[in-house]
Amino acid sequence: MIGNALELGQFELWCQPYVTACDGSVACVQASVRWRHPQRGMLQLPAFSGGLAAQGLQEVFVLHMVCDALAALRMWEADGFTLAMELTLPLPVLPALAEEIDGLVAQSGLAPQRLMLSESECEGCCEVSDLLDWQNVCEAGCEHAAGDFIVAPQPMQVLPAALRRWQASYSVMSAADAFS
Repeated sequence: MIGNALELGQFELWCQPYVTACDGSVACVQASVRWRHPQRGMLQLPAFSGGLAAQGLQEVFVLHMVCDALAALRMWEADGFTLAMELTLPLPVLPALAEEIDGLVAQSGLAPQRLMLSESECEGCCEVSDLLDWQNVCEAGCEHAAGDFIVAPQPMQVLPAALRRWQASYSVMSAADAFS
């Protein structure tokens, strides 16, 4: 079933922008893979990484997700966002694929530093969806809120619209702060 999921396009990149608290700019985007399972709903990578390994699909999966990530970066660039992405993947197979991944990045025409690969998702203690949430997190004393923080996950294709909404809400709240 997991092999069919690759063919059917059931794997999705979900992105969490890192937002700089002082000016609302997006520093980079963390992307992780979700499986839109037909019976079990949305599954995160740990729930199905064992199935990938058991069927010997890790290398195909990794290359597929790298291609999706590069396509997302190109799409966002066309939409006016020059972002870097940190993509979470099962890394034990990556050393064998390093050359192929470098070749895919070179073919994309993107700078290599625009796509970073990591082994595990970070646990954001201060996940927020807008500036009001962020202010509440600051008031609660979260140490991470003073620097960068993570906006709630968005599917890759809706991220540009979400970033525009984020920028608009930040501008409105910043303007309100200036008059208070």
